[in-house]
Amino acid sequence: MEEIVVKVPPGKVRIKEAFCPRGCSLIDPRVKMSGQPAITARLRLLGESGLIHLNPYYGVFEYRSEIPLENGDVVDLFCPHCGTPLTVEQQCGMCHAHMFALQLPGGGEVRACPRIGCHNHQLTIVDLDAQFAEYYEEETRPKM
Repeated sequence: MEEIVVKVPPGKVRIKEAFCPRGCSLIDPRVKMSGQPAITARLRLLGESGLIHLNPYYGVFEYRSEIPLENGDVVDLFCPHCGTPLTVEQQCGMCHAHMFALQLPGGGEVRACPRIGCHNHQLTIVDLDAQFAEYYEEETRPKM
């Protein structure tokens, strides 16, 4: 498969659906961030466990955590429903922590570094037209 790099301005693409590897939805309509349902995962850090809510806009690194977090902390993330780890084998190219992944419809994926303060992340789109139609807000959608 050919790889094309596209730069996306922060906050222009909203993740409307995200899943764990087993298919559980990670979207929590009860928690809003930037006015939209948050992406929710269970986190573990130094024996403590709680929920973390991530802003659904790609490139916006806002989060709310039930556990106090500091820059440099590396959290383990899990599905809040089935407990499946979200960690993948790929290491962050900036800080070398193991990345985590959110599965998207149509075979897409968001990978991000679980180190608080490290903003390394990537969006993989398999069906460009369908996924742009799904993720971009109507008024900012690129014309293909």
